[in-house]
Amino acid sequence: MPNEIQIRDLDLPADGKSLQRVWREIGWSDSERSDRVMLDVFAEGSASVGTINDEVECAVLTQPGTMRLDQQDLPLCVVAAVTTSRIARGLSLAQKLTARQLVQGQQTGAAVAALGMFDQGFYDKLGFGTGAYINEFSFDPSLLNVNIKPRTPTRLTAADAPRMLATMLARPRTHGAVTIDLSKSFESELDRENRFGLGYFEGERLTHFMWMKEKGEHGPYWVEWMGYETGAGLLELLALLKSLSDQIYSVFMLEPPHVQFQTLLKRPFRSQAIAEKGKFSAGQETYAWYQLRILDLPQCVQALNYNGPDICFQLRVDDPMDGLLNSPDLAEQQALWQTLGGDWIVTPGEQATANRGLDEALPQMHCTVNTLSRLLWGVSRASSLAISDGLTAPVALLQALDGVFTANPNPGWEF
Repeated sequence: MPNEIQIRDLDLPADGKSLQRVWREIGWSDSERSDRVMLDVFAEGSASVGTINDEVECAVLTQPGTMRLDQQDLPLCVVAAVTTSRIARGLSLAQKLTARQLVQGQQTGAAVAALGMFDQGFYDKLGFGTGAYINEFSFDPSLLNVNIKPRTPTRLTAADAPRMLATMLARPRTHGAVTIDLSKSFESELDRENRFGLGYFEGERLTHFMWMKEKGEHGPYWVEWMGYETGAGLLELLALLKSLSDQIYSVFMLEPPHVQFQTLLKRPFRSQAIAEKGKFSAGQETYAWYQLRILDLPQCVQALNYNGPDICFQLRVDDPMDGLLNSPDLAEQQALWQTLGGDWIVTPGEQATANRGLDEALPQMHCTVNTLSRLLWGVSRASSLAISDGLTAPVALLQALDGVFTANPNPGWEF
């Protein structure tokens, strides 16, 4: 019997069992608790599914959030889950469903989309460009160079998820900061085995906290979430980590967006050398774990805090999404899609604009939307993108744009 493949919206009550089976197959769920939580997460977003003979075999979930570009929070479409069963591999269903969800995200006003990638390459075909490097540290907490004495914290459990989410949303936001204000999804991240939290209150308000995964008598501990309203709160949390060092020998955590974490460690290279072949790790890894793509170019250009020279240039953009939407089962989305491909006249500055048009007298830049996303968010400089990403422009234009976009966007929120 030939397989009948269809693409449609998720019907969660009807499709829930099939979706749970897919998550079991790919190893994302291994318990009834995980099965239940997964349904709660899908209820807080929008999803497309691919069915084979009326059974869900692939699903893509997107959720709303914000992502900061310089000083402005832009509406964000988060690609939160891409799942494909064992029998649906190689059918391009995941790409088609992701494209379908990006169209919906654009239609609902998202200016940018972002996702956590399992590896580079797959999402390039949807116009995503690699995000900035993020530092992950493992360290002996006794070597934290923080000399304040922390107060006695309060124990937190998953039942405190609403308060912890409120604290995460209240964090001071830097360039690239992401927020996802979805209570069930956030609680699902906390409600796992071997987790605990410590935090501080002012009255009923949780002002700063850490949520950690524990392992063994001496660790390591993994700091999965760290929320704080002020720099003083961050320092008290680090002092609290240091206070655990009489028993805990190693801690893993991503670098907080607001500090250069290496400067807060005593003799980090020495500790790395000592721990090199030991049971407890001390080190630093740097990698890009997320990707992003622009969905609304004018909105992104207008958000820029541009400090470069007065300039206007002709921009020609290639958008790989256009080719993906040529599929007959995405005809509706193709009609709705507002491609970024084509010619734009871009004028950054106080009265920033990005308008459709062609003026051959202007200096010309040509790139993909993947590369353009990396440029505007300051992931890489214009001259570097001309080497690595195929961007073409006159040398004078590259030099004018080098260093004028805020660098090092850091989401500060895993998704």
